[in-house]
Amino acid sequence: MTQQKGEEFFMHSFEDFKFLNYYFQIKSDWARGFKEMLMVSIIIYLQISPEIEESIASLCRKYAEMMKSNEDIYTGFYLNEISNYNETDKERIQLNEQLIKGEIRELYWETVEETRKKSEEQIENNRYIFESLEEMSRELKIIDEEIESSESSLNTNPTIKDSVSNLKSIINDLYEGFIEKMTILDLEEENGLLSTNDEIDIDIQKRKKDLLKVLEGEFSDEGSDEDSEEKE
Repeated sequence: MTQQKGEEFFMHSFEDFKFLNYYFQIKSDWARGFKEMLMVSIIIYLQISPEIEESIASLCRKYAEMMKSNEDIYTGFYLNEISNYNETDKERIQLNEQLIKGEIRELYWETVEETRKKSEEQIENNRYIFESLEEMSRELKIIDEEIESSESSLNTNPTIKDSVSNLKSIINDLYEGFIEKMTILDLEEENGLLSTNDEIDIDIQKRKKDLLKVLEGEFSDEGSDEDSEEKE
């Protein structure tokens, strides 16, 4: 905590434990330098994806913003020194100490729920991607068999055309799913919850176009070669 220079989310691991920490400061009339140095730490005993890590970071950011918005919240950290204050300040300390505990409890349950939800989404996404890859594999196998056995031009082979069309559809579905996910991330970024990389979307679009070119160009080239051989 003392090594952090500014507001920051950082992680480190110890054996099977992962520590997710968010360091920040709030204004204080009682602290040296008029700032309280605070850190939220979440300890997890399981492997989590970068997406879950980012979700937890966003929850910590929201918690920090809530703390900063309450100008009197700092008094809640002085319960151990409560005897040094007058009755009015004692009430402030006790009230805000309970408020901090309640907010921490809420952050805990939000973290549990977000981790559960993201884990289920990840499992569902992995299942969908796996099934899509299986479908692509089947279509590619059909194309391969047709290339081996077909005596006609590959450009006019209806089976290959159908399989290429199916492959395009699978790729488009995967791409649209990615765009939908990125849209959600963009909305979260607008609310200051997540940081995203604009180059990711451009890179995915390029890869999609390249793959479609392969699917179209490969068979077109082979078909052209076969037509040339027939002419010879």
